[in-house]
Amino acid sequence: MLQDIQREIIRFAIDLGIDSVNTYGGYKRDLIVKMMTKNKANVLDIRKHSLAAGAKEVIIKEKLDTAQYEIFCVTANDGVYSLR
Repeated sequence: MLQDIQREIIRFAIDLGIDSVNTYGGYKRDLIVKMMTKNKANVLDIRKHSLAAGAKEVIIKEKLDTAQYEIFCVTANDGVYSLR
């Protein structure tokens, strides 16, 4: 299930000690988990674990002004119908 994938990603990241976590709905029906951390080793571990758990895509953005990394884990939401 989709919530199980997100829950697994968030639990793993919390155990690593991330700074913050948020969830969003994307404009293409995808669900997004956004996390912030200052530890680069955590970023790579979260990316690897998220892809193994079933995330569609993981995007990492380095914010030089705050010395933090933003991690966006995207999971596809197949339960929502789209207009054609």
